[in-house]
Amino acid sequence: MLKLALATTAISMCMRRGVGAKKKKQQKMDPFDDISGIPALRPSKSDRAVSLDPKTPRLRHPVGGANTNANASANASAKKIKTILLVLHGVKSKERKGERQVNNVRARALLQDIALIEVVTERAGHCEELVRDASLRGVDAVGVMGGDGSLREGVCGMLARPASDRRPVFVFPVGTGNNFARDLGHRDVKDAFDAIGRGVERAVDVVKVTHPGGSTYSVNCVTWGMARDAAETAEKMRWMGPVRYDVAGFYHIAKGKANLAKITASDDGAGGGDAAAAAGKGGGEGDGAYDDYMMMFAQNTRCSGRNFKFTPSAELDDGKFDVVAVRKCGMFKTIGLFDKVKADGAHVEDPDVCYVKATRATLDAKDASDLVGIDGEVNVKSPVTLEAIKHAFTTLV
Repeated sequence: MLKLALATTAISMCMRRGVGAKKKKQQKMDPFDDISGIPALRPSKSDRAVSLDPKTPRLRHPVGGANTNANASANASAKKIKTILLVLHGVKSKERKGERQVNNVRARALLQDIALIEVVTERAGHCEELVRDASLRGVDAVGVMGGDGSLREGVCGMLARPASDRRPVFVFPVGTGNNFARDLGHRDVKDAFDAIGRGVERAVDVVKVTHPGGSTYSVNCVTWGMARDAAETAEKMRWMGPVRYDVAGFYHIAKGKANLAKITASDDGAGGGDAAAAAGKGGGEGDGAYDDYMMMFAQNTRCSGRNFKFTPSAELDDGKFDVVAVRKCGMFKTIGLFDKVKADGAHVEDPDVCYVKATRATLDAKDASDLVGIDGEVNVKSPVTLEAIKHAFTTLV
């Protein structure tokens, strides 16, 4: 009944806003070609195909070494992983599917003669506390069972420790999106154990998010606007399975909520200037006004959600994050843009989309109730400042 109600609501909103209504004359707008002076990237179809190819190296900088392929361990220092602190989700690990996943990890650890020290979360945010406060004496690495949100908590906990007492943090990819793991070529638990067997570390970046309530870190994506709102709606419809993302997206596209904000970006002076100094310039327009956007993404990974290719040229260790800002456009064009995102990232060629790489960015939403999402798990209020922290933690590849 809920699914039927959602579909009926979406269709009704469609009729009011699009089908059957007189077309309003659209004012032609200049292409969205920069954010704070940083020119838009427009990677071609062939460039995107190379970037999105699983065989394309995702990491360039090994710990203490020269550039290399993430899967080529010959030129990087490797160590024997003997003991892992394993963080289990307190609820999901007790469900039937979760029990099978945990038993799979235990069995593979036994085969590779790896000792597991298991800790279990009791509430949201507990993974961060467990990793932050654990004794890591004799521990070679910290493994988190889950997806990007669980990994984020583990990384936040590790970064709260003294630099001299940190270990590699990695994820057994059993979550919904697993976008960080996918960028490393780790698609399942077996791939994670292959990385453990290689024992090769790589330093990767995080995005520091400063907001009115404090600061935290992102390993995957920071979202605002329609996409964040749709992700929140989809989370309430998990019973629908993967299709919930499409249903929620269509609902919010039809809703057509205004998303007014000022967005700035900088890239260490490479065309953008300092983001703080640029505050008040909206979407590269430079007039200090709030602009109406569909959404904004700032990502370390190429994809977010269920393999949605919002930032196809992103790299995990380049000292930058990729920003995609999309101007408000018509309902049917919006649907078309999302189809391009899911297919091969062709949205980045659209003149209503601006795609840049940055080391710093700001977002100031006009509506105080607007929230900014972090890795699909945490929501904070604006304004926010985003800062790339190069090689903030190490992981296993």
